[in-house]
Amino acid sequence: MCAAKVASSVMQVAELDRSVKYYCDVFACRVAVRESDAALLLTPDNFQIYMYAKKGASTRRGVSVIGVHYVMWAADTEDELARITERLRTYDAATYTQTVGGVTFVDGCDPDGIRVIVAYPGPGQLPRELIAQRFRG
Repeated sequence: MCAAKVASSVMQVAELDRSVKYYCDVFACRVAVRESDAALLLTPDNFQIYMYAKKGASTRRGVSVIGVHYVMWAADTEDELARITERLRTYDAATYTQTVGGVTFVDGCDPDGIRVIVAYPGPGQLPRELIAQRFRG
């Protein structure tokens, strides 16, 4: 049986340089490809984030009724979650932490107001037994 897995995400941003810096600073991404209006970032485990800037893009976006709302990250260790939390707070002072069902969630926003959630432990370390209220809209 062949199974597909999520390998990439695509995101529109208002200012490419600002967003590339954010994701490299907070999540230790590296730039694999850089063009004038687009970039391909790789996470430390090689997940791909295709990022493009669109002239006139809003700096804040509302949550749509359907479709992907955000990508959630998982930290490998509790110490790494703490480091990511501090890096997030340098960009978003309103970043907050909550623990539900043994999972700690750190919730903040990137420079365009896109919600960023980081969890520890990840689903491979602690399979989920409930869906946190924050994921119900």
